[in-house]
Amino acid sequence: MIKRASALLLTIALLSGCAIQSGLEVPEQTMPEQWLNQQSASEAMVEHPLWWQQFESQELNQLVEKALAANTDLQAAAARVEQADAQLALAGSALFPTLGMNAGGSRSGTVGENGSSDTFSASLNASYELDLWGQIRNSRDAARASLLASRFNRDTVQLTVIASVVNTYLQVRYLQDNLALAEENLQLAQQVLAVVQAKVENGAVSPQDLAQQKTVVANAQAQLPSLQHQLRQSRYALAVLVGEMPQAFTVSGGQLDTLALPVIQADLPDQVLARRPDVAQAQAALMAADYAVAAARADYWPSISLTGSGGYASTELSSLFNGDALYSLGVSLAQTLFDGGARSARIDQSRAAWEEQVAGYTGTLLVALQEVEQSLSNVQSLADQQQYREEAYRQAEEAYRVAQVRYQEGETELTDVLSAQSSFNNARQNSLDLIYNQYLSRVTLYRVLGQGGGEAES
Repeated sequence: MIKRASALLLTIALLSGCAIQSGLEVPEQTMPEQWLNQQSASEAMVEHPLWWQQFESQELNQLVEKALAANTDLQAAAARVEQADAQLALAGSALFPTLGMNAGGSRSGTVGENGSSDTFSASLNASYELDLWGQIRNSRDAARASLLASRFNRDTVQLTVIASVVNTYLQVRYLQDNLALAEENLQLAQQVLAVVQAKVENGAVSPQDLAQQKTVVANAQAQLPSLQHQLRQSRYALAVLVGEMPQAFTVSGGQLDTLALPVIQADLPDQVLARRPDVAQAQAALMAADYAVAAARADYWPSISLTGSGGYASTELSSLFNGDALYSLGVSLAQTLFDGGARSARIDQSRAAWEEQVAGYTGTLLVALQEVEQSLSNVQSLADQQQYREEAYRQAEEAYRVAQVRYQEGETELTDVLSAQSSFNNARQNSLDLIYNQYLSRVTLYRVLGQGGGEAES
């Protein structure tokens, strides 16, 4: 986490110097002091870099560890960081002189005449381009900013992968509960079917009631294969996320509501933005574009190069280093006088790219603020629903119990039982959906708060 914070501070510090390089000014953004949907007064939030551990599932912890080690998206992002690191080394190499060595020998003579002469030589040569106008330095700094952007992109990918693993694991447990609920609904329908069957045999009700209830049972049975298929699909998706073959992957899961439900306090808006890797990536990309503008402007100035060489020449290889000592020194100045507007076009292109990054950076800030507000609102909305869902469940359960008793005693019609049964099934499904969405809302809130990016590796 210290590495991540240091990198972010470096990014912000370098970004503040952008105007010194290109003269272009980044529009200032006024950050809100509080969240609109803040549930309590903002205080320093207890950070959870390993936030998935708050669900208190050892199996989930192991799955996230596997994903951090073997997820292919993360491996690709790490490779892109290595590419950017190599590109920085390549760009920085132009600040140093180039050294070379030449050695050779030749024999010359006249065809048809005896005799020939030999010449042997060995020399060292060097060349160096003076970076008086900062073109090479700005190109190097643009590569350094791109390296920072690739590192923050890797952190963004890591955060997304972790959230995807947790969400998919929650989905597995949710579908397991959904399948169990569907099986219970089938059992309830079969119990009612047994009552209806007995009444038909006794002539208490018409065969129409029996046909209706058999329809309910068949519909309940039809739901099971679909839920089983969805459960398998979720397990396959989880296997890919953790870098394993779906055919050999297993996950135990368990009842959804046995997981702990984390309580999260959102930090202040500016602190949240400072933690989010996508914001840092946008800053670094803007910084790289700024350096690119400065490098493009340097094309208007002449390039100055220094060259030099020194060595020996002799007619005998054995006495090469006792032969004549040779040297040469040179300086060259190159200035483009007319290029049909190519330099101006390069500057316009780099400035347009800078403006694109400004818009992208501003958009990233706005989306980040929007995501946090929406996530906080969602958490609060789900919490507000809970007491009503619980009351609906209790009332639906009681209504179904009363309807069954009255039907068995011949005081009501089957349609009343079916209606009460449907309401009870819906209430149970709504309660399960609410629990599932509450867990998902925590995952989303952790993600939009920037938890679990580069810190998870520390």
